[in-house]
Amino acid sequence: MSFLNISTQAELPSKWDGWPFNSGFGGDWQTTLATYAFSALILIAISVFLRVLYGPKGIWRDKEMEREAEEAKRRELSRLDESFRAGRITKLEYTMKKRNIEQ
Repeated sequence: MSFLNISTQAELPSKWDGWPFNSGFGGDWQTTLATYAFSALILIAISVFLRVLYGPKGIWRDKEMEREAEEAKRRELSRLDESFRAGRITKLEYTMKKRNIEQ
């Protein structure tokens, strides 16, 4: 009698058993959406990690790139100042372009 009792209480497999790396068959829209969200989170984490390591002022970023960027910014600011002093651009254009360069 105990065999019948055990077999009738056996649990059916859940749709979340193999999530997120299941075969993709037999799932519904919830498991599909959860898999896409999980994949997006992984990609975001990788992007943030690479940004921290190699982005501006990053830990492993080449210092030569930082130096070149600062030189280019100084050159662009000096050209902008020269154009403003010569009267080729207005005060509003000057402030907007300077703000864009300094960001």
